[in-house]
Amino acid sequence: MKDALICLKSDLKFFVKNTAANFLGVEIRRAKPKTSHAQSKVPKNAIKKLIKDKGFAVIDGQASWFYTAYERGDHDPLTNFALDYIIKGFKKDSRILVTGCGTGIMALHLEDQGFQHVSGFDYLDECVDVANSIAKMGSYKADFYQADGFAPTFKHEGYDVITAMHWVFSAWMGNYGNEQLHSGITSDELREKLLTEFLSPYASKLNTGGVIIVELTDAVSDYRISTDHFMGDYSLKIYPIRHTPNQVEKCASSVGLKVIQKNLSVSYGHHPRTQYILQRV
Repeated sequence: MKDALICLKSDLKFFVKNTAANFLGVEIRRAKPKTSHAQSKVPKNAIKKLIKDKGFAVIDGQASWFYTAYERGDHDPLTNFALDYIIKGFKKDSRILVTGCGTGIMALHLEDQGFQHVSGFDYLDECVDVANSIAKMGSYKADFYQADGFAPTFKHEGYDVITAMHWVFSAWMGNYGNEQLHSGITSDELREKLLTEFLSPYASKLNTGGVIIVELTDAVSDYRISTDHFMGDYSLKIYPIRHTPNQVEKCASSVGLKVIQKNLSVSYGHHPRTQYILQRV
């Protein structure tokens, strides 16, 4: 009953916010979105029911990321940029892998846009079950399977696009059931080692000219004072695996990739994040 009330409260919050936006023509804190990214033809209420039935609609007393994901609209600029970049820049027969796919939100949106070969994996069995259930409900061809993003398994030999959005920096911290991969002060050497180890298996599975789009906490966060963050002193510890552009270029080059674009977001998430588009050369 408690979880149901938490979900209801979350739904009401978004309902009130969206109603106000539609009535006033603006959102409470920012311009009204012109578009709504990453939706699927399966009603979001049906998706939320699946998530509740699987028992991960509420985490730590709050509506979970998975439960609220379809309410993001245009508030997640890096994910929306990645989707637009893929849709505009790649042929519809490109092979796409969405890592850390969650309930399949990005993958199914790409199939809705005409992509014919989309798959995804997630570390959490519950997410995979929901993603495959949504795919069945919507008659999608996309398939989802369980895998560890830090030791991935692949169903195909070559991909044109691989995405790693949101989850990498969080999993390094020990979220999603992963082991925490750091302790104490984090060194540049450890940060580079972790990133190189992460990129290596994906780089080897990209077709020449293919890209991996990865989102990382930016090392500029090292200089952020705690009073600038709503979490105060805890902000100094959250997501401590952070990277500078120079570090990313160095690590990418070591596994046969080059940085062809980088995009910074300071509006969405705990700390500034940079999205890197890395191409196999």
